[in-house]
Amino acid sequence: MKFSCLQQDLLPVLQAVARSVGVRSTLPVLDNILLSVENQKLKAAATNLEIGVIKYLKVEAETPGEITVPAKTLVDLISSLGQAKVSLISEGGLLTVQSGKLKASINGIAAAEFPAIPLSDESGISFPKEAFLTSSQILFASAIDEGRPILTGILTEASSGKLDFVATDGFRLAHRQVELPKGKYQFKSLIPRRTFEELLRIMSEEEAEEVSIATSQNQNQVVFNLGSTIVSSRLIEGQFPAWGKIIPEKIVARAVVVKDEFLKGVKLAAIFAKNEANVVVLTTKKGLLKLESHAKELGSQENEVEGEMEGEELTIAFNTKFLLDAISNAPSSQIMMEFSGALSAVLIKPVGVVGLEYIVMPVRLS
Repeated sequence: MKFSCLQQDLLPVLQAVARSVGVRSTLPVLDNILLSVENQKLKAAATNLEIGVIKYLKVEAETPGEITVPAKTLVDLISSLGQAKVSLISEGGLLTVQSGKLKASINGIAAAEFPAIPLSDESGISFPKEAFLTSSQILFASAIDEGRPILTGILTEASSGKLDFVATDGFRLAHRQVELPKGKYQFKSLIPRRTFEELLRIMSEEEAEEVSIATSQNQNQVVFNLGSTIVSSRLIEGQFPAWGKIIPEKIVARAVVVKDEFLKGVKLAAIFAKNEANVVVLTTKKGLLKLESHAKELGSQENEVEGEMEGEELTIAFNTKFLLDAISNAPSSQIMMEFSGALSAVLIKPVGVVGLEYIVMPVRLS
């Protein structure tokens, strides 16, 4: 294999795929990036067996071929070079990098040992990239604990002209719905949160306006096509909770408050809630929301946030972290809270934003 290209073109490609190499893997080849050249195109790939990333780059190729080399060594080397032309030549198990007066050799592993990254034979269904980017507003609500794998995934469902993203950890739920352009869409998968986080990073770097999504032949992998990048990920198997039943239907009180003021109030309450299960007590009153928290060792605080209130007066307790996550992720200047009872979940909606809602379960006060 022998090819050359500009350092400033090669480096972002290597950095993007290197994020998906295996961490402390028992298979040495998973620490490597696969470099493969054919038809004036470089294919760079990495995988940790859960997520795989492939990126393509046009290069000046003299000889086709392939090799895998340690990701960290290659990225560190290329990033240390100035913006100049770089030549990469592989012979046997050795990759030689030349640029200016530099000539470096890196020991590699045969490409035959690199695991195949699943691809899809189907063209898949395509969405605007902007529709996918909105998923960033709900990822926080998925579980981190691997004890319940199903809750570490993001339910992704496209049907009837709508795209739904749903995340829950059992204590709170976040739902984002996006209207899709006219067309037939039918897709439903449970995709790991880590895959979404990587996809969002890659999408911010890609110029492509469309995202294509399809499942692999054996149906246990999902494949995303983003212009010059392909991302493949395992799917989470199992039944996601019937999330639609969790959304409160009967509303007995409603509060509209300024987001920043409410956020500040909950942050202050959290200072005195750390040793008491992070509990803040909200009381709805005419024209205001009262926030109280206390800790036996520290003391207590009371605070009021002005707002528009209607319906019953309620006293209801919440975990401050869950409230803070929902409020801070809401992309609006005002927050609407819809209550269905002192022991029922609250529905939090960013005012003026269609298709985004957060649900937080209350804490029972002893």
